[in-house]
Amino acid sequence: MSPHRSSAGLPLDGSSFNRHGPRQRRRIVAAVLAGGVVLAVAGAALLAPAGRSASLALKPGFPGGPYLVFGCSASHTNNDDAIVFAGRPGLSHNHTYIGNRTTNASSTAASLIGKPTTCDSDADASTYWFPTLFEYRREIEPLSGIVYYVKRTWSDVAAMPAGLKMVAGNAKARKRQAKEVVAWSCSGGRKTRYSVIPQCHDDQLLQLQVNFPTCWNGKALDSGNHKSHMKYAVGTSCPKSHPVAVPRIALVLLYPPVSRYARVSSGKFATHADFINGWDQPAFETLVKELNG
Repeated sequence: MSPHRSSAGLPLDGSSFNRHGPRQRRRIVAAVLAGGVVLAVAGAALLAPAGRSASLALKPGFPGGPYLVFGCSASHTNNDDAIVFAGRPGLSHNHTYIGNRTTNASSTAASLIGKPTTCDSDADASTYWFPTLFEYRREIEPLSGIVYYVKRTWSDVAAMPAGLKMVAGNAKARKRQAKEVVAWSCSGGRKTRYSVIPQCHDDQLLQLQVNFPTCWNGKALDSGNHKSHMKYAVGTSCPKSHPVAVPRIALVLLYPPVSRYARVSSGKFATHADFINGWDQPAFETLVKELNG
């Protein structure tokens, strides 16, 4: 098989993608993931065999260093947020979930562990969620999700502690966010990144990438604003206030192309994503050790 084509015979720039029906589209994306081929996201080539590190050297471009990668499908939607509105169902804008199938407003780290997941690692019952994409009033389900755990620091990384909660991006943003945190793009050709949803050609996939912070303060599993216990690395080093380096979670979501009327449920500029660690912790720690060589 050519390294630039999926096992379904689809050119990875998305050519002819919309000639297929929804079920066929999902099969095509699944074939791309399962085939271990190269998938272009945010201007760089990527995909390693699931659960294996690709390399043991930091390098420019995406993903930027040794990584683990897992495919996950969408599981459900609701108006809950187990971090911002914990225990208060229905108070949030609508979210779409990948990973743990049971996530709702009452979910905790303990309640997630061991529950069924849509990710291709049974050890990962974590939950990952993000604002639902709507076109007019119709929900647009992601065709697939890809979760990367990447070593982006010179120092060794530690597995996220059991129960860690993280938020990336600003759910209340009313202006453009940093593209290093949240960015949209279209598959194929030159990878321009956008702060708002672009209009992709009919033969392209719409892609969203959200990068989570990589430095933990070593103390708290959450914080009052759900962010201050975490920070982004400065270059390849963590600040003294947050000395524990953890893998970067790079969440990549693939959608069919949408019209200029499409919006995420949180607002034009307010794309974000949330995470609660529901990994089988011993298995997770074993995997993360691979990233340190």
